[in-house]
Amino acid sequence: MKTWKRNLLAVPILVWIGLLVGIPMVLVVALSFLSRDHLGNIVYQFTLDNYRRVLDPIYLRVFLNSLLLALLTGLITLLVGYPVAYITSNLPPRRRALALGLIMLPFWISSLLRTYGWMILLGNAGLINNVLLALKIIDKPLPMMYKFSTSLVGTAYMLMPFMIVAVFNSVDKLDRSLLEASYDLGASKWKTFFHITVPLTLPGIAGGFTLVFIPALGLYFVSDLLGGGNTVFLGNLIHTMATRGRNRPLAAAFSMGMIALVLMVLSLYMKASKDKTGEGLFQ
Repeated sequence: MKTWKRNLLAVPILVWIGLLVGIPMVLVVALSFLSRDHLGNIVYQFTLDNYRRVLDPIYLRVFLNSLLLALLTGLITLLVGYPVAYITSNLPPRRRALALGLIMLPFWISSLLRTYGWMILLGNAGLINNVLLALKIIDKPLPMMYKFSTSLVGTAYMLMPFMIVAVFNSVDKLDRSLLEASYDLGASKWKTFFHITVPLTLPGIAGGFTLVFIPALGLYFVSDLLGGGNTVFLGNLIHTMATRGRNRPLAAAFSMGMIALVLMVLSLYMKASKDKTGEGLFQ
């Protein structure tokens, strides 16, 4: 009876997921196998041409660009976010709460406004160039906008809190007695960190990487504004195909390709989460 009641409580959640995820997913899958006419209207005729075009070398380069951006974003947020999360977890309770509040503060501001903030900083007439010109460090503005690196910096900045919070939760639950035992056995702080702390926090690292990797594939407005469209990513391509390109079936096929990348990362995360020591990640 108790099991039946627990299952009954899950019904609203399943209905909600079915309406917001299941039905749109079915529509996208079905749309990816349809075609269009010369006016961009959908033609209800089964075809595999969309998936053949997805495998075109030109479009595979877009997948590689998106994969590289997401991987580098995950790496940068990990290298910056792990020390922040580690230091934050060792703060006194009041300072820890304040630090977490400051980390989450950017989420109170629109992502679009924060992106425009980076444009104000990095533009040819932006704050950084104006300061360097005023100090006579440079003779002409530095071209910092409309590059892959600029898109990478903006994407990493947007998603940094996800990595910090995920790693913080893992470090905060760490059994400190294991660290003390390592010190008592003569291990240095660096040895303890790499042989005890890092392996035990691998689930948090994997979770943070997953939380960063997935949205990094689709933040098309960041690469549009900061990258200037010079490097085409999967999110930009899908948005262009579905709007200006008037080719929703092909956009749906690319969306399925993005979903395949997401499922690949989720499978790695689930494998890493099976063992709290993180051994499953390297088997």
